[in-house]
Amino acid sequence: MLKFANENDEVATPKPSATVIAVRDGQDGIEALLLQRNPELAVMGGAWVFPGGKVDPDDFGSDEMERGRHAAARELFEEAGLTVSADTLTTFSHWLTPVIMKVRFSTWFFLWGVEGNPTIQVDGSEIVASRWITAAEALDQHRAGDLQLPPPTLVSLIDIAEHASVDELHATVAGREPPMFFPKVFRQEQQMTFLYAGDAGYESADPSAEGPQHRTRIVDGRFSYYREIPWTPRGA
Repeated sequence: MLKFANENDEVATPKPSATVIAVRDGQDGIEALLLQRNPELAVMGGAWVFPGGKVDPDDFGSDEMERGRHAAARELFEEAGLTVSADTLTTFSHWLTPVIMKVRFSTWFFLWGVEGNPTIQVDGSEIVASRWITAAEALDQHRAGDLQLPPPTLVSLIDIAEHASVDELHATVAGREPPMFFPKVFRQEQQMTFLYAGDAGYESADPSAEGPQHRTRIVDGRFSYYREIPWTPRGA
């Protein structure tokens, strides 16, 4: 699933992109809309992700985040058949692909609270399936090896699972600065570690550094996320 650049390759320029985290209150907790990418795709084939895609040149906005907001709304319609006003999307997080990856993205994640049970329509080409699933269940299935989740989706679902309702989740997101994830990657034979800002080993790219952890570990193709740092309050 992960495609690393060759040692002599130039560092790829990140492609602006955007994602909508569509959530709703369910009987057993917050449910999120996940779409399955076609297993034949070169990038994240078979993975379950939130609706999203690359920012187009004609996506409106004064900066990358605002263009991403409009791209997210457009991609939500194109991939899932759902309509949302870009102005109602709340900035959730920003992910920048590590420099060692062959294909890189600068992806803005936006949160949207959904009412009711809207009809989901996938194209059957790039996206082959959809499902509403509680964040807790998605994480359980990932740990069991039954649900392929890339790190940004995994980390976002863990964040969602810490909240009891969509209103509570929105309040948390509105009160913090959107976290920025720009991983530094440490590779070993059977394990890979993505270090994020705030981790004691982030600046040195050394996962053995003592102190608080903020990282994702990959063992046998499965991801585990650890965060021992607080989010930055908005305006701090």
